[in-house]
Amino acid sequence: MTSIPRTLTIVAVLGGLAVAGCRDAPTEPAALVVAAETEAALRVAASLPALPQLVERARSAGSLQPGEAEAVAEACALWAEADSMRNAGAAAALRRRSYALAAPVLARSLGSAGLTEVEEGLRQWIELASTALDGVSVPGVADALNTARALLARAARADDPVRAAELLLEAGDRLRETTPAAVAKRLIRHVEHALTTTEAPDDRAGLVARRRAERLLRGARQALSDGDPVLAIRRAYYARQLLGL
Repeated sequence: MTSIPRTLTIVAVLGGLAVAGCRDAPTEPAALVVAAETEAALRVAASLPALPQLVERARSAGSLQPGEAEAVAEACALWAEADSMRNAGAAAALRRRSYALAAPVLARSLGSAGLTEVEEGLRQWIELASTALDGVSVPGVADALNTARALLARAARADDPVRAAELLLEAGDRLRETTPAAVAKRLIRHVEHALTTTEAPDDRAGLVARRRAERLLRGARQALSDGDPVLAIRRAYYARQLLGL
């Protein structure tokens, strides 16, 4: 399941931001650098038990029965299509269809012990990320954690293992919104929106801060493009501070 180093990825990022957020004002981007011992964890790509990973687990275990391979292949295709869509409503509808196809297969192949393992891993992620969020405002992250928490509670109450599997798949997808790349994209959009919807300040200090925020935004975009979401988060978060967000 989700390993501690992987879970620490978003936790360590948010924890570093929390430390920086306690300061009266930002000084340098280095203020967002977290402790050296967590740096290795920050570089590990977050991996939550989304539908494709769980399907691959079932395939690798050789536990698919005749006819199930086609169902999970279609489920993975729908899931991937949803992941590439910009329309949130249409993407959610495709994901629900993918869950309905994959859940019966996963419920049988993973069994109650496997589903419990998935649930425990998701709960661990929520707990650690929630702790790290204390005092930090990152758009969308708290909502994703709260929604995933509610989905897991429903899964725990479900009498039907297939329904429980569907809820776990949905919770995993919501928690993907808290991974470093997703957080970086959300912060970048927040800064972009602020810069395009507010007028430039008429004082020198305000103008200097805005220009620095614009440079940091460009740097955040570049870092994300280069595959470094941790650096992108730091730059975008610092840009938000400079803009007074």
